[in-house]
Amino acid sequence: MFNEEEKRTIIHILTMIMEADSVMHPNEIKFINTLMNEFGLSKAEFDHMDMLDPDMLKKEYSLFNSEKKERAKELFLKMAKIDGCVHPKEIVIINRFIKD
Repeated sequence: MFNEEEKRTIIHILTMIMEADSVMHPNEIKFINTLMNEFGLSKAEFDHMDMLDPDMLKKEYSLFNSEKKERAKELFLKMAKIDGCVHPKEIVIINRFIKD
């Protein structure tokens, strides 16, 4: 469904959501690792994630078609919920990407 650049964009956004509350829950880590495997991406590709510009990610996400945006949104919400507590900072990040 997603091309390689879209997959990377999703993983980067999911990582931002995971780190938003300053707690990396084991279920969040497991979820992102599972998704990376499904996407065929290696952890080595994400060694320099801190250098990413959120505005660039927003621009890349905005290029997704509506079906891809909906699927990505589902993944973002799943990440926010997977530790059993949806933190307000996670919602702020999700809204940053899904709101036009």
